[in-house]
Amino acid sequence: MFEIPAVHAAMLVGAVGAIVPMWRAHGTDCRVRIAHGAMAVSMVAMMIPGVPAGIHLLGGAVLIALAVFVTGETMHRRTAVPCAVDLTAMGVLLFLAPTSAPAPAASAPVPSGHHHGGAGFSTGLLPLLVLVCWALLTLHLFRSTPRRERRSGVRTAAAGSALMILGMAPMAV
Repeated sequence: MFEIPAVHAAMLVGAVGAIVPMWRAHGTDCRVRIAHGAMAVSMVAMMIPGVPAGIHLLGGAVLIALAVFVTGETMHRRTAVPCAVDLTAMGVLLFLAPTSAPAPAASAPVPSGHHHGGAGFSTGLLPLLVLVCWALLTLHLFRSTPRRERRSGVRTAAAGSALMILGMAPMAV
């Protein structure tokens, strides 16, 4: 999807961020582990050359569906809610990702603005807004957890989220 080495490095950091919460997953629900694995796979898939242009749309749909799956009946706020925030934000950013559509014909007017998404509409600053909201929600979820409950699991989830936000930053630019 992207061919710039710095972008690949950022996405690799995001993929690592997706699996960081799985390292200390002794109290984590299986649903959360599945979701983090899917986020890591979607980050790696964006770095593979020759992947079909619309694969990010499928990935976005899967991640949003997993956000619903993670917040099932046996949800634990400490692990499932931050994971659902990550899944939803990453899914929305994948929907807004630039497509590799062919360039418009020379006679067709090219509208100004930043173009994203499979529908071919201009989203302007929307991906950046999603990224900023994701960062603010992650910070809020971390800070709203009482200090005595901020053991390694909450800190690890917040660190993983921060790395994923960094990894998805190229999608917003």
